[in-house]
Parts: sequence; structure tokens; C-alpha cells
Amino acid sequence: MDFYNDTTLRKYKFEVPEIIFGRGMLSQVGLCARRLGGRKIFLVSDKGLFNAGWVDLVMRSLVEAGLEFVYFDGITNNPKDLEVALGAREYLRLGADVIVGLGGGSCLDAAKAIAILAANGGSIRDYSGSDRIIRPLPPLVLCPTTCGTGSDVSQFAMITDTEHHCKMTLMSRCIAPDISLTDPDTLATLPHEYVGTSAADALSHALESVFSIASTTLTDVHAFKALRLLSASLPRAVQEHRPDDLENLARASLHSGMAFSNSMLGIVHALAHPIGGLYDASHGSINAVLLPEVVRYELPVVTDKLQELAWGLGHRSNGDINAAGDKIQETLDALLEASEAPRSLRSIGVLHKDLPELAQRSLKDISLTTSPRDADHADLLSILEKVY
Repeated sequence: MDFYNDTTLRKYKFEVPEIIFGRGMLSQVGLCARRLGGRKIFLVSDKGLFNAGWVDLVMRSLVEAGLEFVYFDGITNNPKDLEVALGAREYLRLGADVIVGLGGGSCLDAAKAIAILAANGGSIRDYSGSDRIIRPLPPLVLCPTTCGTGSDVSQFAMITDTEHHCKMTLMSRCIAPDISLTDPDTLATLPHEYVGTSAADALSHALESVFSIASTTLTDVHAFKALRLLSASLPRAVQEHRPDDLENLARASLHSGMAFSNSMLGIVHALAHPIGGLYDASHGSINAVLLPEVVRYELPVVTDKLQELAWGLGHRSNGDINAAGDKIQETLDALLEASEAPRSLRSIGVLHKDLPELAQRSLKDISLTTSPRDADHADLLSILEKVY
């Protein structure tokens, strides 16, 4: 049965890893890894988190749990196939077992891809697409340190193909980690601009999950919870960095991640993936640029959800669908302004001459299959032109 194309909403599945959430919980990583049978941990993170002290905290946790570890930080923004291949070789050479990923979406997706190659061999390109992984992966503990990725609970990983300058989507149930561990305290050291752009990513995940033709009662519950948290806390979190608001953003990321992992996404991500692959730009920034125009394009075909969506964004319904649509767009614009994320493709370095090619590449993205409104090349190009 093709769950993701069953539009009856009578049959569906909802899968999530074991979830641990709470301030100070990063100190429990070692116990989690040991519980999964770990003896020599392969820790994947980056230099920014090392400098912030979070890598050291995890290392101490591993030592206190009686575990050996090796540290791999050869990951850049929008993780590359060559970096993943190097990580898998190091994992095997050093005889590691459990993989711990600590960081934003780049580190977490890289940890997943390293696990795929370590267990299955070949090139990461071999696993681009849906359900191409044959052998089970090493145990995975993923610890997000931003408030937007959702990778710590999702069945997806995005890896850049450096030869073709495009992003590959890897989709499989076995990509979801064994344990997702979120410590909102890590957001306190997140650079100011990353709070807003990663929250914009969570916002796009939640909205596209609601609009998806594969959405279900369970995905909607989590998507609407994410929207309520974001609408209440995003502006203050960006401006004031208050711990309670940052924790709400971390919760929103978790809820939106559970939603989109089970509903898939739509046009925003179908367009964002080739842009990120070609320009190596921030995924949250790209989503922030695209989201308002894509929502405007899709609102006419999701009228049955507009009242509930307006409620999710903090508005009381008066039964007027048109008014609900207006409120949704106004609130979305206000939240994105508050996020201080970029608002045009030009501002993130996209060249106008590349728009037709980006629209063409988007037609091949798996996210397009669950969009509520069909889009051809002309439609996608029109969206790109309007946000340029």
C-alpha cells in the first residue's frame, strides 16, 4: 500500500523515534548511547558547537557512561556527499558502533547518511529517493541544537551531490533515529540570525504539513501545536532570547518535525532543495523567502482547513473563509518579519538567470508529490519570479 498517496485519510501510519525533551537533558546522551549497546561512539558535530561548549558536554556524558568515543567534525552547511563518504570511512576504520549527531540539520542529516553508507556501502547517490536502503543502520542518537530542522525525528536526509550541484532526498523509515534528544538550553548560544531562520524552517514544515495531501489527524495535531507555539513565541525569542520562548521554539520544531515526517511537504521544499544545492544557502532562509508566495498559491485549494489554520496562528474564527485566508497571510508575513530572515531570492545571492533551471529541477523533487495544488514549470517559475 502507498501510504503517502492514500488521500482517503482513512488509512495512515505515524512513526516517530523515542523522544527525550527537556532543559539539561544533553547530559543524558551517554546513557542513551549505552542503552543502545554502544561501546565506541562516533560523535558527529561541528566547530561552532565545539566552541560553544556543547560538544565537550556530550563528550563528558559519554565518558561518565563508561564509553569510548571518536569525534568527527568534517561537516559543512548543506552536507556534501564527499564529507559523508569520509565520515563513513572513519566510522568503519575506527571500529565505532553507535552514532551520535549533535547540531543543526546539516550535522543530523550527515550523521544519518554516514550511518547509511557505513551499513550499506556504495555511494550515497545509490540511496537517493525512497526506500532504497537494504541493511539496517547502526543505532542513532540525534540531538538538535537549532529550532527548525526536524531531522531528529524525520524519515528524511538531505545531502548535496557535489558533481551535479543538487540536493538528494534520502527517504526511508530506517533513517529515523532510535532516539531523538532535545535540550532547549543549546538555543541560548545559537547566533541571533539562526534563531529566526531556523524558526522559519519550522514554520514552513508545519504549514506544508497541514496543506499536504498526505496529512492526517495525527500530523495535523502536531502541526497546529507547532503553529500555536511559533505564533506565541517567535517574535520574543528572536528579540529577547528569553529561555521560555526559546524552549517553545524547540518544542515547535519537534512537533513540526513529527508532522512533516509523516505527511511529507510541498512546493516550498520542492523549490528550496535545488536552490540550496546550487547556491549552498541556508535552508531556513530560502524557506522564509518562498513560504508566503507558495501559501498564496495554495490557499484556494485548502479552503476546508483555513478556519482551523487561522486558529492555529492565534485568530478566532468568524466562519468567513476569505477573512481566515487574509488573517493567515497577514500573520505569516508578521512572523517572518519578526524572524528577520531574508525576504527575497536576490538577497540570498540567487541569480535571475538561474530561475528557469531552478524551476525545472523542482519538478523532479519528491516534495512536489504531496502538494495540494498541481504546479508545472510555468507555475513554479512564476512563484520564483514573484519572490526574486
